[in-house]
Amino acid sequence: MPVHFYNPSVLLWLWLVPVVAALFIRAAVKRTKALQAFGATNLATSRKREAVAGCLAIALVVLALAQPAWNLQEQQLQESGRDVIFLLDVSRSMLADDMHPNRLENAKTAILDCVEDLSGDRVALVLFAGSAEIRCPLTVDYDYFRMALRQASPESLGAGGTMIAHALERTVDKLINPENAGMQDLILITDGEDLIDGPDEVEAMLALEEAGVRFIGIGIGDRSRGSRISLEDEETGARSFMKHGNTEVWTKLHSETLRRMAAAISDGIYFDVGSGPFNLDQIYRQIMANAQQTSTDKQVMERYEEKFHLFLSAAVIVLFVSNRWRKQT
Repeated sequence: MPVHFYNPSVLLWLWLVPVVAALFIRAAVKRTKALQAFGATNLATSRKREAVAGCLAIALVVLALAQPAWNLQEQQLQESGRDVIFLLDVSRSMLADDMHPNRLENAKTAILDCVEDLSGDRVALVLFAGSAEIRCPLTVDYDYFRMALRQASPESLGAGGTMIAHALERTVDKLINPENAGMQDLILITDGEDLIDGPDEVEAMLALEEAGVRFIGIGIGDRSRGSRISLEDEETGARSFMKHGNTEVWTKLHSETLRRMAAAISDGIYFDVGSGPFNLDQIYRQIMANAQQTSTDKQVMERYEEKFHLFLSAAVIVLFVSNRWRKQT
């Protein structure tokens, strides 16, 4: 029976087993020498079972964390619904802390909450800053989407800055199907700072309208004063603020750009969230209450049944038995 690991990199921690075994052996040798020095060799007690149990428990915990799985199962994922494409700004300005802990983490949490309420809708994730990249194509595998979203950060893309129009163009080119006109939604979450000269946002929006895509723009960030961009040193953990030369960079919500984009097409909506809390799930449900849905082809996903709990249970049992042995000796 083949065993599949969903998190195989954790298996590298199995090196702890021989290290712990060596420590047990070293401790046993030192204990024996100390007893011999006092002439009390008859008091020596063997802790071999304790050592074996400890090493075995560590190995079982590591195996559990690697998420072992077997028993391949087929699961039908797709029902009927819409295509929902999330276009997420991951530029440095999204690290501004006018929303706790910052704009980007708030946006990611809002998207996760929204996806939690979807059923049968295909979802996709596009990250953009100075460039754009499709991190999750249209799928009903929500676990894969969540994984891609949680990993989103300014380091996800090589090019800095912000270029919204380019992200829209890439989305239209790679993800939008004109045959599904009226059944596709694009949700853009950004602070609206378009810092790089490039294609015009309105022209990109017209391509969305031509393809029959509903546009939902979410603007986040402080509108008036703005906020500094917080940075953290990976080595020391020291916090600082982004600077341009000797001047600290301040960033604020640019609503004008997003309003102009939404107004450019008949099926465009803009929500000026600002720096307050927002419920993307509720916003989307209200908009889609009477939206058209379509039947989509059924998809089957093969997935192994996770068995990590068996290894964790075995580790607990091993430690419990080892403790009983120790009390009896």
